[in-house]
Order: sequence, then structure tokens, then C-alpha cells
Amino acid sequence: MVIALAAHKLPAHQRNQAILWGGGIAIFMRIIFTMVMAFLLMVPGVRLFGGLVLLWIAAKLLLEDEEHEITPDNADKSALAAIRMIFVADFMMSLDNMLAVAGASHGDSAKLLMGLLVSIGIIMTCSGLIARLMNRFPIIVWIGTAILALTAAEMILGDREVARYFVNQHGVSLSKHWEEDYMYASAELPKFDGIDRLPEDLKPLVRFDVEKKNLGPIESESRHLRYAGQMTVEHRDQLLQVCDNDKERKAIEAMYEASRVRDVPGWVPKFLVPFVQPKFAADSLQKIEGGNKHWVAPVFNAVVVLTCLAVPWWIRRNRPPETPEGDSSSGTPMHV
Repeated sequence: MVIALAAHKLPAHQRNQAILWGGGIAIFMRIIFTMVMAFLLMVPGVRLFGGLVLLWIAAKLLLEDEEHEITPDNADKSALAAIRMIFVADFMMSLDNMLAVAGASHGDSAKLLMGLLVSIGIIMTCSGLIARLMNRFPIIVWIGTAILALTAAEMILGDREVARYFVNQHGVSLSKHWEEDYMYASAELPKFDGIDRLPEDLKPLVRFDVEKKNLGPIESESRHLRYAGQMTVEHRDQLLQVCDNDKERKAIEAMYEASRVRDVPGWVPKFLVPFVQPKFAADSLQKIEGGNKHWVAPVFNAVVVLTCLAVPWWIRRNRPPETPEGDSSSGTPMHV
């Protein structure tokens, strides 16, 4: 979508060039970021910063769409500007997108490679198609901007540092994804009965949920063990000791890998360590139980999208009209 927004007004030759280069850059960055995913997971504020930059890009593309006319004289410069905008936008979105890709592939390099190959085809074919549709139906430009703004809003509210601040400082959870991505790790254990055998210091961090689902005449039951915060080796070993079979032990091991406290590299400055390896305090997690405010997330997303669409419109409306050169009404003497 961002490639189409940046390139759709270009002449056919420059548009294809921008899509080719922009698509190539997009795939290249996804490959590079996938290789350094362990590092990206430690960078504080990745999603917050990326979301703010993407929001600026979305508003800028909409503002320039009606003001910037492409002529034969400036077509080459416009193509370079479009490629540059595609690079910045895709750089920011790749940071967030690869977190999802890395999680979806579960470390399977074959799945990861297949996903990247499929994305190449989608980017190269759909970018050109959407760009042509934008020229035919201008409303798609607004729809595309709204999609980018929504992506930016979700990146901002999905940032780990934002989640940690509200959870630890105010005891509230504003998004369901915070609990799924940062605050809790869970494992499905259908017959686990070791809760009562856990040490007292571990019990406040562990909860066993039973969820019943009615599928017509069939009733199913899923039982999940939930652990609050980042799991330590000691807590993993304590959970493994109360497991009754290998299946339960494997589930606990997987839960540990998903939420374990990771070692911070020695090159990270000491003052950044608390941000690189944030923890969600157990007492804060207990406060949010039953008092979640998940409705804030969709409201925030809607406000961001509407603001991103309204600001370019307001700027265009309040910008003074350009005065033709030599017009006496401007108060400037005319030169003959």
C-alpha cells in the first residue's frame, strides 16, 4: 500500500521503476531484519518510534497527493523521492513485521523462506495494481492512508515500553495484545494438577484457567497454565518438578523459551539494561486482573486514523493561496 501511495502519480516508466526498487528494498530489509531478530527484540521503543514515523509518512503522502504534480521535467526527481519514501516507510514497518514473521515461523527456516518468497510476489504484483486503481478511484488514496495510519496506531500501542509503563505505573492493561505478547506466557495442559504442589513464592505468578467452548452438540474444554512476567530458570525447574508426564514437561519448556529472561549482551551500556530487559512487576499484573481496559485500544486506533486524515485536509484548507508573480494585490511593486 505504501509503495502504491508513493508511486501512483508517476508516469508508467518511473512508476514501474519505483515499484521495482521499492519492492526490492522491502524484501532485502525483511531478510536482513529476520537475521538480526534477537537484537531487534531487545531494542527499547522499536514499535513506538516506527509507528510515529509511519504516521508522519501517511499524512505526508496524503498531503502531497493533491499538491504535487508530476511533469516530464521533475519525473526523475519524483521517482527518487518516491523510492526514498518507500525505503523509510518499509524500514519502519519491517521492524514490526519481522517480529510477527519470526513468531509465525517458529524458527523453521523453510517456512520463513516460503513466506518471504510469497511476499515478493504480493509486493511486486499488488503494488502496481493498487497504484493503477488509485489513479482511477482517488478514494483509494484515502483508504490507503487510513490503513497506514491504523498500522502506525497499532505499532505505537503495541510497543513494549508503552505496555510496561501503563502496567507497572498505573496497573492497567489497555490492549489485549499486551497480555498475549508481554505479560503472560501460557501452555495448554489438559490434565495438569500440580498447582497445589508449587512453592509459595511461585503461586502468585501462576494461574490455571479452564475455558469451556460449545460447538453445537459438542462441548470442548481447554486448560491453560499461565505464568506472569518473564520466567526464570528457577521457576521453570519448579514447574517441571510438578509435571506428571513428558507432554507437560515439553509444554513448560516451550512456555519458558517464549517468556524466559534473556541475557543482555555485554556491549549494552548498563543504564540501558533495565530498558533492554524490562520486567512486568507481579503486583502490577495482579492489579489488572479483572480491571482491563481493552476498549482503549480501538478508540485510540480510531482517533489516530481520523487525525491522520484530518490534519492534511486542515493544512490544505488553511494554507494561503499562492499569489501569481507580479500581482499588484500582493502589495509588492510590479517590475517591468
